[in-house]
Amino acid sequence: MSTLLWLLSFVLHGILLYAVIILYTRFSALKETERQQKKILEETENTLAAFLLELKEENERLEDAKNRADQAPDAEDTESRPVKPQKEPDIPDHMEKLISATEQAESEENSGTHSFEERVAELYEQGLTPAEIAKRMKSGKTEIELFLKFRGKAVKDS
Repeated sequence: MSTLLWLLSFVLHGILLYAVIILYTRFSALKETERQQKKILEETENTLAAFLLELKEENERLEDAKNRADQAPDAEDTESRPVKPQKEPDIPDHMEKLISATEQAESEENSGTHSFEERVAELYEQGLTPAEIAKRMKSGKTEIELFLKFRGKAVKDS
């Protein structure tokens, strides 16, 4: 009888060891997957940060080019040369509304004493969620979340 119990004990121990080995391999595979996902997340964040910086630099270049184009005509050239009336192209009403809204937003942005980043940080410190900040700033929620994330501020509500 005791031989049978010993044999049963060895079999159960063997099954338990096999189960522990299987659990350990699954756990280590899960940890490896987690490390890979963190690496991919970091790469994605770095790529997005680089992309946003490129967009910002391109916007600044375009603004500089626009400012140079606005300042390009000299006062002497405009006085000596007759001004020809330019024909305005036929622009649909909805496009004119978009253009005027964009110009109005730019003028509001330029007239404000705080930059976009300062206003976002200020609103976030006041306790507003990224969605509420996006509505007030007339911007995208994802843009605000990315801005806050890259500035090292934890996003309270996603």
